[in-house]
Amino acid sequence: MVANSQALWNQFRAGNSEAFGKIAQLHYRPLFNYGLRLTSDPDLVHDCIQQLYLELWEKKDSVSETEFVKTYLLRALRNKVVKELIRLKKLRQAGELAFETISEPSIEFTLIQNEHQLQQVQQLNQVINQLSKRQQEILYLRFYQNLEYEDISQIMGITKQSAANLLHRTIKDMKRSWNFLSFFFLNIFHWRFKMIILN
Repeated sequence: MVANSQALWNQFRAGNSEAFGKIAQLHYRPLFNYGLRLTSDPDLVHDCIQQLYLELWEKKDSVSETEFVKTYLLRALRNKVVKELIRLKKLRQAGELAFETISEPSIEFTLIQNEHQLQQVQQLNQVINQLSKRQQEILYLRFYQNLEYEDISQIMGITKQSAANLLHRTIKDMKRSWNFLSFFFLNIFHWRFKMIILN
């Protein structure tokens, strides 16, 4: 996927409109989902994505080469949403950016087979909601967007080590808040959570 995205990116930079269309289609949903975590206004998110795509196409000759197209786009969208919120006076500075805890259809809900499991999902959501906005954002980027520390650091504007430290602290906080639940259930939430928490 990375190699394919990189090839499409290079074709787009060379002026291939079909390649750009594939990039736009491939990344729209991840961008939109992430944007909705930055603001609860779907129209604003949609407009920011459209502006981002338009600007990319207009500046295709000067857009830099990248191996990590998804990271590039997520970071660009985050910056654009922040600027737009500041322009609309809904935000004074980037540091005030909230991270919305919106429920979205996800894999754990398709695997729930009984009321006990549903209660555990609800308890997990309560634990996540108690985390800071930056902790919620790093969980989202790591486990929903499947990004590595290097990518996360670029998107959130922090160092790679800070990203690693933040995720480690977040997992510790979750374990402390959720010590009454069976970690077996994390397999239902997301297998990656289980792999990290049990280490």
